[in-house]
Amino acid sequence: MGQREINYQQLIDVGLSEDFAGFERRLISTAEAMGFPIISGVLMRGQLTAKGIDGRSFGNTHQGHAEAYKDASNAMRDPVLDRLMAQPLPVVYDQSTYVAAGAGELWEAQAPYGYRTGIAVKLHLPGEKMFLLGVDREDALPAPSEGLMHLIASLQLLASHAMVAADRLLSLSRNERDFPRLTKRELDVLSWTAQGKTAWEVGVILSMSEKTVNFHLGNAMRKLEVTSKHQAVLKCVTAGLL
Repeated sequence: MGQREINYQQLIDVGLSEDFAGFERRLISTAEAMGFPIISGVLMRGQLTAKGIDGRSFGNTHQGHAEAYKDASNAMRDPVLDRLMAQPLPVVYDQSTYVAAGAGELWEAQAPYGYRTGIAVKLHLPGEKMFLLGVDREDALPAPSEGLMHLIASLQLLASHAMVAADRLLSLSRNERDFPRLTKRELDVLSWTAQGKTAWEVGVILSMSEKTVNFHLGNAMRKLEVTSKHQAVLKCVTAGLL
């Protein structure tokens, strides 16, 4: 299957999706650019249990595949999910992955729907939440090489952008005590940042130095467990604080 290069604007667009339909549409388009006709994921809280997954799924999963995995016991035996839950590393799979785990019949059941080989990644969010994202196709993946590493890196980059949108659009219920307590100054700085003001402009408005503004931004980002001021703003907007 041909592989096109995804561009950074595609990733930005995924993260800025304003509704669920647009989010799925952009994810599918980006996966196709990577050479994968199938993309699926879930935003979940806690661990996979015998009752299934506590979370919200998305993507273009084939209905036949979805029906097979309504049985939570199948999900719990799936070696790809098992590895994702047990380790922070990306998982690359094919038929041999399932056969080695004694679950060859699961691969046989999903292969007719295009799930023959693929890559999956897991990211963590605050509040004991996890974000899982996987891409699948019928054609074999490149042998372990620079080409395969490029695919894995592309999926990880896509996941980091998609996670922000998923957390905003598919937000799982959260207890108020789960959200970090921010000071009034931190919220003031984030509020003006949300309106597009630079650190220097916020400092002028709030009568503080640019260094102090960045100090409050840094504290808020650390409490919210994010890596940018934009992610901090999104989390506060989602929580109804801004």
